[in-house]
Amino acid sequence: MGLLASYAGFLRQEPTARAFLAASLIDDFGIAVSGWASALMMTNLAVTQQDRARLMLPTLGCFLLGALISGPLADRAARSGAAALARWRWKLVLAGRGVETAVLAFLVVELALGPPTIARVLPYVMVSAFMKTALRATRIAFSVDLLRESSASRAENGDPLYDERGAPLEYKTHLVTFTSLISLITTLSLLLGLFAGGQVLARVGDRVYLLFAFDVLTNLGFIAMLYRFCDPGTAGFTAPLAPAAERAEGFWRSFAEGFRFLAQPAQRPLLALLAGSFLVEVISEAYEGKMVIKHVLHAGDDGVRYAEITWTVVAAIGAALLPLLLRRVSSLGKIFLVTMLLDGMVIAIAGNFAAVGAVAALVPFAAALSVDRSLTLTATTLSDVAQNSVSSAAMRGRIAGSYALVTIAGDMLSEALAALAETRWGIPGLIVRAGLLQVVLVALIAAAGGGRLWHFGLRVREPEAGASELVTERAA
Repeated sequence: MGLLASYAGFLRQEPTARAFLAASLIDDFGIAVSGWASALMMTNLAVTQQDRARLMLPTLGCFLLGALISGPLADRAARSGAAALARWRWKLVLAGRGVETAVLAFLVVELALGPPTIARVLPYVMVSAFMKTALRATRIAFSVDLLRESSASRAENGDPLYDERGAPLEYKTHLVTFTSLISLITTLSLLLGLFAGGQVLARVGDRVYLLFAFDVLTNLGFIAMLYRFCDPGTAGFTAPLAPAAERAEGFWRSFAEGFRFLAQPAQRPLLALLAGSFLVEVISEAYEGKMVIKHVLHAGDDGVRYAEITWTVVAAIGAALLPLLLRRVSSLGKIFLVTMLLDGMVIAIAGNFAAVGAVAALVPFAAALSVDRSLTLTATTLSDVAQNSVSSAAMRGRIAGSYALVTIAGDMLSEALAALAETRWGIPGLIVRAGLLQVVLVALIAAAGGGRLWHFGLRVREPEAGASELVTERAA
């Protein structure tokens, strides 16, 4: 009942964010229609880890270039006040999605002219990767901007907490629920696409460009919904900022502010949490479950699809229950550390199943990857909640941009090292060692973070006036 009340309270009290969810649903429906065709296409192109590296390393290079500008771009209007900043991000999200839609239309033409190859698909993937990371911080910050209900954050002892400007730190009451709903909608849309993927491909006669063309149309629907219903200027957004303290005057200065904020002693628990999230991202980049199922276990296209369905269902359940988990266990740090330790063990177990090298190992391997996907989604969602809860709106983009920059650099290194590791140990051996490495590094992060990391997070107090109160806990 508490979980249902959290979702009902969000839908009732956050009309602008609710409209954003509806727009996301339209967008994700297009992804659902083309999702299986896209996943199958990429799986067929990446036969080995070396092939995957040929595709991913240029893509990660574009991710890196996008990450370089993402934080400063998201916070560029910070000195103009919260309302102007939110509207700036709204315009950026609209413009960025317009560019992404045009690039997707280009891919439709390319696939209509011939079968997919790495050379034919790579230009779209690279441009799309740049746009996604260049605007990732903006999208994250903008979605939080849309939440209207907020309260002053207090430590466990009742003392008020302050942001980087020295102003009282505000938390968004429905942040956890909103973040979970976004993940849930995306995951359910992917699940729908996987269930219907084979039939959809058969209906269009394997002409995948028709499915991507439909995705172009839903992109346009997303843009229309965002333009009509999610303009922060019409949403009663009046929270002020301190203009003198929030100036993104230069590119490098903006990045320096993000790193300087994370380096503050008070932010060490958050920094440890982000280090753990970075670790999850980098380890996940070292292997691809669908590639293993098709090219190592030889389970075919249907095996890939059924496995993807299984782990998507498990991930959806985890996303839906996350608000309830946070109500039961107050500390983000506790959940995060336990989640990552379990995830590392599960990855190592999955590698042992992959070593069988036959279809007989499909079920246990898919089951292990299901748990892995759910734990990874939980970890990344908790990381998003944490970094959106400890700063003002004007710093939010720079935190996300600084984190993305480091993560993408790590992903590039992970891809290169994974290609070398595959040559020495094979893909199953690579997966086993990746899981064990994660367990060791998480233990080191836990030891370095200590008690402050263990107790870092959000706590739910009993409702006082019909609404639950989330309190951000940070060490003084």
